[in-house]
Amino acid sequence: MKTWLAAILLPFLIAAVIVAEPLRPAAQTQYQPQAQFCVDGISNTLCSKVPAYIGPDSRLGQTVGYNGLYGEPPRSAAEDVQTPFDNMAWQMFVALSWAADSTGKPPAQGLTAPGPRVWQTYTKVSALFGNSKVRAGCTQAIALPKFYIGSDGNGKPAPNNEEYLQASTNLPLIDVNGNWTLFERRVNPIEASYLRAPQGLSSQTLTTRNGQLNFIKNNPKGAEFTSSASVPDGKNGSIEIKAAWRILDPTKDDASKFYTQNILLAVAGDLVSNGQPFCRSEKVGLVGMHILQRNPFVEKNKALLPQWIWATFEHVDNAPPAQAPCNVSSGCGDPGTPTYWINQPSCGPAAAASGAHYSFYGPPQSGQGTNIAPQGPAGARTQFPWNPRPPYAQGGTTPATAMPQAVRCWQIYPTTSALNTQWRNALSSVKSVFQNYMLIGTQWGGQLEPPTPPNPVPANAVPGMLSNMTLETYIQNYNGSNSSLPGPGSCVSCHNFATLVDNKTSANFSFLPGLVDPIAARSKIKTAR
Repeated sequence: MKTWLAAILLPFLIAAVIVAEPLRPAAQTQYQPQAQFCVDGISNTLCSKVPAYIGPDSRLGQTVGYNGLYGEPPRSAAEDVQTPFDNMAWQMFVALSWAADSTGKPPAQGLTAPGPRVWQTYTKVSALFGNSKVRAGCTQAIALPKFYIGSDGNGKPAPNNEEYLQASTNLPLIDVNGNWTLFERRVNPIEASYLRAPQGLSSQTLTTRNGQLNFIKNNPKGAEFTSSASVPDGKNGSIEIKAAWRILDPTKDDASKFYTQNILLAVAGDLVSNGQPFCRSEKVGLVGMHILQRNPFVEKNKALLPQWIWATFEHVDNAPPAQAPCNVSSGCGDPGTPTYWINQPSCGPAAAASGAHYSFYGPPQSGQGTNIAPQGPAGARTQFPWNPRPPYAQGGTTPATAMPQAVRCWQIYPTTSALNTQWRNALSSVKSVFQNYMLIGTQWGGQLEPPTPPNPVPANAVPGMLSNMTLETYIQNYNGSNSSLPGPGSCVSCHNFATLVDNKTSANFSFLPGLVDPIAARSKIKTAR
C-alpha cells in the first residue's frame, strides 16, 4: 500500500533545481545510478565517440503529471529520469576532451596526449561572423592560439572574438590573482555549415545581416538548427561550446590540476587603462564549459521538447558552495527558510573548506556578500579597463569589489553527484587531468506542469535553474520574474528569447546569429527574459 501511495504522490512533487558542489555523500540514497562510459552501448570504458542523444529513459513517455526532478532522489532506475542526460553530458565532455590527433587511441593515450582537444578544432565564432571592429595585433613570431579581446573603438568590449565580460550580465569575473576570466565560443562543423548556408542557400546565410533578412522572408518560423540522430551512437547535431579560462600564475597556481594551453593574449588599446594595446604570452587553465547539442523530436519521449540538451562543467576548485545552498527540498522559494536566495544580491556566506585554494574565492571581506557584481572605477573610458600587465584587473574595479567572493548557490542533484564520482574515478585511472572537472548539471526542455507555489523556479526546463559559476556568476539565483534583474539563471529560459536580426524571429535558442550586430547582441543577451 505504501508503494502504491508513493507512486501516486511522487509525480506531483516539484523539483526545483540542481547546481552546486555536493554537500551530502551520494551513498545516503540506496539507489545508485550507473555511469555509462561509452555511447556504443557495448564496451563500458571511456571512449572518443561523441554521443548524439540520450539512451533509454522510460519516464519521458509520460505526458501527465511529470514535474521533472523529484523532491526526493529516485529509488530505482525506473524512476531516474536524469541519469541518461547526465551520462550523455559526461560522454560529450570526455569525447570532446580527447586529443584531436589521438581519437583512435585508447583513453590512457587520447586523454593524456598533449595538443588541442577535439572541441578546439571547432570553428571560432569570429570565423563565421567576422572580427570585432578593433583588436590588437600580435606581431610575435610565436605559433600560439590567439585570444583577441576586441572593442567597438569607443571603449566598449565587442563580443565577436574572445571576451572577458559574461554574456548574461556584461560583467567580468575576477580570480584570486586579480585577473579577468576569459571566454571563448566555438561550433562544430554541422552548426558552422548550417549558419553559413541554411537549407544549402548561401543567399540566406545567418552570418550576415542581409542574409538573415533574406532568410526571414522565406522562413517566418525562424531558424531550425540541425538535429542529432534519435539514437545515442548516431550522427551528431549542431553543437555549441563555450569555455571559461583562468590566467595561471606559476608562483601561486598548480597548473598540473588544470587542462592548460599557452596563448597570445591581445587586448585592444581603448580597453587598456593607458590606452595602449598589448599582446602577451600567457598560460591559461580551463575552469568552465558549456556543451550544447540540438536534440531531435522523438515520438516516444513526449515530455522532451525538440530543443537542445545543455551540459555544464566546472573545475572542482572553482569556488565553495554556499553555507545554506538552494536544494530540491527547500526549493529556495520559502521566505521562512535560510536558503531564501531567489532574486537576492547574494547567496549568503560560503562553506569554504579549511586550507582549500579556490580560483574565485579569497579570504572573506568584512561586510561583503558573495557573488556581488563588481563595479567599474568612476570616470574610466571603458567600464572595466585592463591593467597593462598582470594582475590585469588591478584598478579595473572599485576596491570594494576587487576581491572575488564567488560561491555556488545550488547543490548538485544527488544522482549527478554519484555519477561525478564514477566518471572522475575512471578519468583518474588513466591519469587524465580531466579528473579535476565535474558535471554541475544537464538541462533540457520539458513538457512540465507549472511549479507549485511558493516555489518560484521556472517551469520550462529540467532542472528549473542551472548556471555555471564561471559563466553566469551573478545570476545563479535569479529566476527572471523581475525585469530589473539580469536573469534568469536558466539556460533554456534565457536562450528561449534568442532572435534573429529583426528581434522577433526565433533563432532556435542560439544567441550566435546576433553577432551580425555585436552591440545589439550583447544588450539582447543581458536583458533576455
